[in-house]
Amino acid sequence: MEQLQKKVITYQWKEVIKRGVFALSIPLISLTYPLLNQNRGNTNDLFTFIDKLIPFNRFFIIPYVSWYIFIAVFSVILCISDKEKYFKLLITLNIGMITCYIIYYFYPTYVPRPLILGTDFFSNLVLNLYAVDNPYNCFPSIHVLNSVLIALYIFESKKVSKWTKVICIIISVSIILSTMFIKQHYFADVIVGVIFAFVLYFAFKNLKFNFHKNQDITNYIE
Repeated sequence: MEQLQKKVITYQWKEVIKRGVFALSIPLISLTYPLLNQNRGNTNDLFTFIDKLIPFNRFFIIPYVSWYIFIAVFSVILCISDKEKYFKLLITLNIGMITCYIIYYFYPTYVPRPLILGTDFFSNLVLNLYAVDNPYNCFPSIHVLNSVLIALYIFESKKVSKWTKVICIIISVSIILSTMFIKQHYFADVIVGVIFAFVLYFAFKNLKFNFHKNQDITNYIE
């Protein structure tokens, strides 16, 4: 019996690792980002009066750069606990990012950066971000799109704990706000990113996968 349990656990982790391989599509697609994030002329300005009301706040650099960890951690949580939501997340993330890159190519936008005179830790982080990330891939915001999609699938999953959902939503909201407070995006970039995330979420909400639910796991164990 103990040997069988070990085989079951081994099988389960092998399946998780196999699912995780599909997540490599995200960094592969992201290789296109720096090629598009260039000044190609004739950029569009989506500044509104709302953007004028939002002050620069260097402390929001922390949730902004935590986006990478946020994506990885909560994707892994879904990969382990809820494979249906995980694959829906991957599908919507891939479609969403590819669509954003197409928009970036045909409708380039620009967000001017503020002059930063501070020399503290947070100011330096912002300056480092500005140095490596040109201000052209803006509309819609991929930071916002991906954060909302992950929050939606984590919240919907019945296999994720309540506190995990709360933490995910709090971090997601802080990342969304950070895009405007550190002047990486305009309000329009954020709103369209949120709307696009919901469109993708509901478009694939009823998608079903055949995971052979009725088959006993021991059938796969040699």
